[in-house]
Amino acid sequence: MDFLQYISTPPGQKESDPLKTPITLTAGRLSGGFLYFPRGPDGLLHFIAEIAGHQILPYNTGQNYRLNGAVVQLHLDIDFYQPPYIIDCVTWNDSTSLPHACTVVFFLIPSKKLRFIKNTVRSLFNSTPGYVKRGKRNL
Repeated sequence: MDFLQYISTPPGQKESDPLKTPITLTAGRLSGGFLYFPRGPDGLLHFIAEIAGHQILPYNTGQNYRLNGAVVQLHLDIDFYQPPYIIDCVTWNDSTSLPHACTVVFFLIPSKKLRFIKNTVRSLFNSTPGYVKRGKRNL
């Protein structure tokens, strides 16, 4: 499942009072996505993503994406099994005259599909010597 959000940040939006755009997901595994900065912001638009107040993008705290005409691939491996399933996209704009925008997309594997994948992998190893399934040993 793909979740897309276009975020336009007004001029003068300060880092001390950033624009927070929540993206509501569903249960599953957040596997990746991408962040698109069109031409124009020239490093004036800043972006980070947070879950419950903890920064996940970029992963190193204190840093942020501030690009121009670039696409950043996101490689994530985060499980969402308990609500709320929300990612806060936090942006601020150092420009005093122009709004700037970016687009973020998150890829999520729904929990039903994850269960199917896990059961399929488990079935592949059924006949492997030493593999333990449901408390029984296959010898």
